[in-house]
Amino acid sequence: MKFISVILMICITATLSNYVFAKDFVAHCRDYPPDLYFQNDKCLGAVPELVNDIFNELGHNIIWIKAPWLRSLKDAKEGRVDILIRHSMTPEREKFLAPIKYEDRVRKLSFFKSPALKSDITSYDDLQKVVVGAIHGVFYSPKFARMDKRRVIFVEETEQLVSMLALSRIDIAVSSESHNKEMFEGKFEKSHFTETFYNPHYISIPKNSAAMQYYDEVANLMAKYIELNKIEPYFEKHNLKMQKLETESNHQILTDK
Repeated sequence: MKFISVILMICITATLSNYVFAKDFVAHCRDYPPDLYFQNDKCLGAVPELVNDIFNELGHNIIWIKAPWLRSLKDAKEGRVDILIRHSMTPEREKFLAPIKYEDRVRKLSFFKSPALKSDITSYDDLQKVVVGAIHGVFYSPKFARMDKRRVIFVEETEQLVSMLALSRIDIAVSSESHNKEMFEGKFEKSHFTETFYNPHYISIPKNSAAMQYYDEVANLMAKYIELNKIEPYFEKHNLKMQKLETESNHQILTDK
């Protein structure tokens, strides 16, 4: 009887420990269906479902808040958000984000012409000679990031780019599948110049976040999901296709620099 009591006490203690150490973490959501979208105070789609399951399996809960991407980056720098999802990585972002890759992706940039632009665009040298429109705070490509910003007009929404291009207030609008390219196709002539490059997708934990102490656990579990082919079903459920991942490059141990 005494032995059984000890076993029960151990089981109860273990269960209570899971509740004691469980944390609520804040994650940001934005509208990019079917990958992710905010509806009825919930973040839905393939990526938030994956992230929910990862953190739930580790005993944590996620509180989703709808926020524009620029606010997400600002809050991440200041440690006011714990998780960012579905994004690219840049050297600047690596200063304050601890990334975990979940999807390989090749991005193709397209460049749409205004009705007034008669010449074609065949290179970045040509782009430097015209006025280009882009979304503020968005990562397009490493090469685009190095463009002379005096030739680029930044706006907040894709709808603004479409309107400015139609009125020929800009000569070129840059876009891709990740940046509502469908809003330009069929309405504007596309230049012959395109840029294709490797652009994996990540979730990340801000380095100033309280969730940073669980980074290794999250990254290890994500690697396990990849190894067991558990990620692809999240995308198939939403009629999305994804490429296979290499697990050895997924877990990046971060140290203070």
